[in-house]
Amino acid sequence: MSNRVIAQADLSHIANRLRELGDYIDTTNGNVIAVGREVEALRDDLEELTQDFHAFVDAQKLSSRAQLAETRLVKLRQELEQKYGHYAVIRRTTKGILQANDLAIVRQETIRAASEELILRAPEYWLAPALVALSAWISDNEEIAQRALKEALRRDEEKTALFFALVCRRAERSASALRWAQHYLVRQDETALDRKSILIVDAYASGLLGRDTEGLLTRQIDTWIARLSEKAGFVEEQERRWKKALDVMQPEKPEEDNYPYLAKYSPLIVHMQRVLGGAYLHEKFYNHLKQVFEQQPPLRTLVQELDRILTSLVTDFDAAEQPLRAAAALEQLVVDAGGDEERAKREMKLKEKAFEERRDFMQLLTDAAMNPAESHASVMTQKMALAVSRDWILSAYRDHIAENRATVPNIIPFKIGGFEGETADGENEVELLKRFQAWNDYERDLALANLRLTNGQKFAQWGGILVAVLGFYLGGAVGLVIGIAIGVYMYYSYRTAVRALEEQRAALMEDYAKQGESGAAILRGILAEVVDYRDEFAQRDAESKNVIDFLSELNPAEFRVSMGDRRRIQIQEGSHV
Repeated sequence: MSNRVIAQADLSHIANRLRELGDYIDTTNGNVIAVGREVEALRDDLEELTQDFHAFVDAQKLSSRAQLAETRLVKLRQELEQKYGHYAVIRRTTKGILQANDLAIVRQETIRAASEELILRAPEYWLAPALVALSAWISDNEEIAQRALKEALRRDEEKTALFFALVCRRAERSASALRWAQHYLVRQDETALDRKSILIVDAYASGLLGRDTEGLLTRQIDTWIARLSEKAGFVEEQERRWKKALDVMQPEKPEEDNYPYLAKYSPLIVHMQRVLGGAYLHEKFYNHLKQVFEQQPPLRTLVQELDRILTSLVTDFDAAEQPLRAAAALEQLVVDAGGDEERAKREMKLKEKAFEERRDFMQLLTDAAMNPAESHASVMTQKMALAVSRDWILSAYRDHIAENRATVPNIIPFKIGGFEGETADGENEVELLKRFQAWNDYERDLALANLRLTNGQKFAQWGGILVAVLGFYLGGAVGLVIGIAIGVYMYYSYRTAVRALEEQRAALMEDYAKQGESGAAILRGILAEVVDYRDEFAQRDAESKNVIDFLSELNPAEFRVSMGDRRRIQIQEGSHV
């Protein structure tokens, strides 16, 4: 009897301990599940933080490069001022003398003294002796004018000839202007023209040099084109040149990002945006052409138009300044691009030829058509350059269209988590949804299969009976009590593990159900964006017809600078302009 009381007391104590242990196990299992979910959320936050960090680093690099470019730009401008600031003084003085001569409000002695002083400050600059020759010419001092003119021609024959061609035309001495222009052009190599050559073409195209009664300038330009055309690979080079110009004009991608699902889930998004940028070129190039041909020459007097060209010659930088000017131009492009040096270099590749000392005549026409600001080309020269280059532009442009269309992806792959799919035009939505659901169910079943009791937990279901029997066999009544206690604990552990497993299975089922819903929504979003992308590309690509029609309707003869029946310069514009 006493043994039974002791056994009952011991069982009560053990039962209490077992309940406490069971509660602790339940709490621990709940905490493990909660920690698992928090770890998953932490992983997502970490991925987002990593993306934000990389974006911050990229933005910081761009910002630092932009700041460095601004600093370099200031230093370059300071160096230009220190080394070539006196050139600017000569340029301003030259412009002032021209204006003073028009107004006749400055004494000739003052003009001569100002010009003679400046020549001492620039022993290599061609404009200094040219300025002395100009002032001596105004003062009717032929001896000084001849000596100064000889020195100016020695320093830079082409620019001096061009300068006096324009000055003579300004003074309405057309015969002298044409002789100086001829002096300038006949000494040019059409494969390595002086950068200022566009100015004489500009004046010629605009009719500012008067009547070329002998056709000297017309024949010289025609000779250049004929000689260039005879060279092997000439046509191919022109097409490559225009293809390069179109590549620089092409946007890298549309300004607005209208495809967030594809951007996140498709590895082809960068390529797709680049292809779409190639289609956006059509509208941009068409607007450029319209802007050029819809312009009308400014309604200025002959002297005012000549002043613009002469001012460009007088105020532009000299060859010695070219390296610093080019470096400053690149840094300015970096600043304009927000620190994107690669983009700035690509833009500079097209513009850098505008800083070259010499290049061929066809490059001058390309610069006039695509970079009129750098080449100082007038409206009429831009029109002439585009019209003369029409066939090469069309060929290069058609190549661009064909190449861009060829790079449009036929199949667009995407990846949602571990599910990989692809579509051509979004019409396989039903099939993809079924595949995704099947994949999601498979992943769920696989995950559920991995959630199972261990062999030890399975043994605990019936192992307690064996322990109780062994306890009775080895220890009698006391052994039986202890065996039963252990068996109860083992069975309780088994039931706890079963409940935890059921909770995990339920949570897993819920997670995969949500994944199925969200994944299906993402898949539909991807397919909808593929449809929108195809439609947008087709719409933008169709705009290429506007460019082709516009260029095809251009008649080069309508913009060709030539002699008419009366042997004078003519520039005729088509009726569509």
